[in-house]
Amino acid sequence: MMKHRTSLFMASALLSAAMLTSSPLAMAGKHGDRDEGHHGKHNKAEMCQQLREGTGKFSPEKRQKRMEERQAKMEERRADMADRLELTEEQRETWDEIHQENMEKRAHKMERWEKKMKERCEEKAENNSDQ
Repeated sequence: MMKHRTSLFMASALLSAAMLTSSPLAMAGKHGDRDEGHHGKHNKAEMCQQLREGTGKFSPEKRQKRMEERQAKMEERRADMADRLELTEEQRETWDEIHQENMEKRAHKMERWEKKMKERCEEKAENNSDQ
């Protein structure tokens, strides 16, 4: 009985050790070169270039289209939710006001983000020109 217990313990210990040593090796490809890629982050130089040129994410036409699509989906979701909640007309007005305020807050937040991004890109351009 003692030999069986020892064998079982040793087998589980060896299996655990094998799993622990092989798991970092399985993930090693994702952490190798630091020069390749941006590790899930945006390429700031590319974003600044797109911001200056008004292309990519910063293209006014594409942005307007994305915003309109998002707005339509949100309005549809809110209308469905209001129907499920069986809101009265007065409650719906309050509901719409709340969501309108949230949209204004989001628009203000996006303006601040874009301003901050422009400042960062200008600073980066100044630093690059100084070097």
